[in-house]
Parts: sequence; structure tokens; C-alpha cells
Amino acid sequence: MKTIVLILLIVTIQSCNGQGKNKKEVSNKVNITENLIQLVKVNCNQENSDPPNYVLNCENFNISNTTIEGADKNRYELIMLIFNDIEKAIIRKINNEDLETSTPTIYFSNTSKNYVIFFPINGDNHFGWKLYLYKNKILYPLGQRVMYWKPEYEESNVNYSDILNIYEVNDHIILEIPDKYIIKNDNDYKNYPNYSDGKYYEKEDRLYYEFSTSKIEYYKKYKSGLFEGDYNKMINNNIIDLVK
Repeated sequence: MKTIVLILLIVTIQSCNGQGKNKKEVSNKVNITENLIQLVKVNCNQENSDPPNYVLNCENFNISNTTIEGADKNRYELIMLIFNDIEKAIIRKINNEDLETSTPTIYFSNTSKNYVIFFPINGDNHFGWKLYLYKNKILYPLGQRVMYWKPEYEESNVNYSDILNIYEVNDHIILEIPDKYIIKNDNDYKNYPNYSDGKYYEKEDRLYYEFSTSKIEYYKKYKSGLFEGDYNKMINNNIIDLVK
């Protein structure tokens, strides 16, 4: 009899624990979309340049890019951010890289005073982003994502900046996008294992991608040999050699 009572007690405890865990998971998915503070899109003027190069003149800084053929026969993209008091740069090793970015959209937090830089990933039927945070004069690659347009939007003139919102909450950056544009579950995701950063949530007709800003590094290296990050910090900490 004691054995039966003990078994029933263990089953009851496990059941309660399971329910608590499920409630916590569901709660996280709901709460992540509450109390969000929306970032403001920064107005920038783009100078005429030959794609894929660009020059943006923003209120407090300029941003431009150039491709470098290094002395080591590797290809790099250098993205310069020039503020009044400091010059910073993002370095990307882009050898055999089939995912190219174009002119970024800049967002600013009136709360934390940080910038978020959204680099669109270009493609015929896929799209996505590389997301950077400029915090305490350091550039952090927050994460990246590849997704696929629904067929009716592949040939449309949908503008990234018109359909997405970026928020911050509790040491996280949240990217929100309507789900009507996106194939949410596509086997082609598996072709890009390095391009699915960030936690993913759904709520009503919106998709949310969450990126932590508390435990982040100033550079990323991939199994393919490619890398990207804060050029100044990578040089100063001997992560890479000076690109010549």
C-alpha cells in the first residue's frame, strides 16, 4: 500500500512540475511582446554611389562601405561609421559569400541611447538581415537570419523598413515583422545553418525575433572560415591581423 501511495505522489509531483514548466514557456512567449519600447528610425541621406557600395549621411554620423582585396588574397568588406568623436568599423571576411547585404537602416533608442543597425540580406526569393548593436562605442553583431518570401511577394517592391519594427526590452532587442510576407517553415532554412540566430516567437499575425544584448561578443567566427565584427576591437585583441 505504501508503495502505491509513493508512486501516486511522485506522478502528481511530476505532473505539477510539467504544468509549471509549460506555463512558464507559454508565459515567456506572451510576455516578450509586452512592454516593448520602440526604437526610432534615423533619417539618413544616401549619396549616389555604385552598388553594392553606399554612403549614408545621418544626423550624428556617416556610414559607408568598401570591398577590399587583401594582400592575403581574401576578400573583405569594411563598413565605416564616423562619429564626431570616434571612428569605428565593421570588418567582414566575405570569401565565397552568397548572402550579400545592402544599404542599412539605422534605429536609435531614446532610452538606452544605443544604435541598432539593420543590414538587409539580398536575394531573389530569400531575404533576412544582419543585426548590429552600437553600445558604449563598441559594435556588436547581434545575429542574423535568412527567411523566404511567400510567392506573391517575391517580385513585389516590399521595403524592409516599411514592414518591420524594432524594439528593446529587458536587455533584448526584438524585431517584429508581419507573418503574411514570410514562409515560416521552409526546408530551405536547413541550407543556411549559420543564419538562424535569435529566439523566435509568434503572436497573432506577427513574428518576433529576440536577440540578447547582455551576453554578446564583439565578433563572430563561422565554421566556413568567414567572420565579422568590430574591426578596432578585433585588431586590438589580436583576433585578426590588420587587413592590408
